[in-house]
Amino acid sequence: MAEQQMTPQQQNAMARYNLLQTGIAMTKRLQPQIGQLGGQIRIPLQRMGIMTGVHLLVSIPVTIATFDSVSPLAPWNIAQTVTYTDFAGVNRTKTNGAQLWQAQTFKQGDALGLIPNNVSAAGGAVPAMNYDTNILNLPAANGAGTIYFSIYVPMAYDPASDLTGAVLTQTNVGEHYITVDLPNSLSGADQYKFPYGPATGVTVNGGVTIEAFQNYIQPQAMSAAFLPLVDLSTIYGFEGGYTTTANIAANQSTYVNYPNNRSILSTLIQYQNGNGFTANGADLSGITLVANSNTNFREYSPRILRELQRNMANCDMPNGSYFLTSRRQPILTQLYANVQAKMDILTAAAGSKLISQFEVQYPSGSPLPGITAGSA
Repeated sequence: MAEQQMTPQQQNAMARYNLLQTGIAMTKRLQPQIGQLGGQIRIPLQRMGIMTGVHLLVSIPVTIATFDSVSPLAPWNIAQTVTYTDFAGVNRTKTNGAQLWQAQTFKQGDALGLIPNNVSAAGGAVPAMNYDTNILNLPAANGAGTIYFSIYVPMAYDPASDLTGAVLTQTNVGEHYITVDLPNSLSGADQYKFPYGPATGVTVNGGVTIEAFQNYIQPQAMSAAFLPLVDLSTIYGFEGGYTTTANIAANQSTYVNYPNNRSILSTLIQYQNGNGFTANGADLSGITLVANSNTNFREYSPRILRELQRNMANCDMPNGSYFLTSRRQPILTQLYANVQAKMDILTAAAGSKLISQFEVQYPSGSPLPGITAGSA
């Protein structure tokens, strides 16, 4: 009897297991990169084993002359666009820093880099255990200080168990890198763009520094037994910063279209009412996941969805943020004519918009028609 050959999926599962069991998890500290407001910081990545993710530590020395207010998205919105470009020139992740932080927080089940203040059952304050002052910091008093925050850019879905999307970096062709776009200023009226309010007088002393730490697995051998080829030929990442402005008006429904030809693992939609974000979701009456324009998969009120978010993240997300997870059963958009999130608007100031982000997987080299934002 002829020996039965393994399917690609079986070979991938075996190689993934071998790699996770025998590969050495390693981290490479990269040279810090410095940039200025209004510019872009490019972080070259090295060719080292199978890359699973990159941790970015951001430091910004500032002086505050007058303090006004802070955005609920600060300080992560200073990274206006975070992009990972692979060796083939594909932007696997391209999204806003605050959106990426929120999605990673939901995925990990805890507020990354943040220790929320706690309250005891008797109503008294409990120490926040926030002894380290250079992990997350947003100065709010006049004088000199330093903004600190971090952003994790994933390549593999889960470096400890699921290597879908991991990048084989040991190639002599091309280059791969992360770019971070910075705002022109740290203060302004638009809370999505600026960390401080418009009346805050803040200057940067010396530039924005980003130090990257590249995580990778070093295989025992570059052979099929240790290379999960399906994982390595699948793209995993976050596509965000997509803006919908059409048909946003009081007492009207507006639709956010999902991208085609993707497996959608999660969706984050932010409703920016004018320049700001409304507490308690008071400017929306409902959020509905719709397929083919007539099948309602999920129906939520802002209150229940934000409570579900609190339970997932162990904290409250910034005002105006709505997260829909589909990791247990990803939404395969190629199976439907269209998939949309219907946002029922109660109030809308001038310039209001919906800003969306999608956590996606798709085969490398597949046609990607992109995203169209509009109404049904």
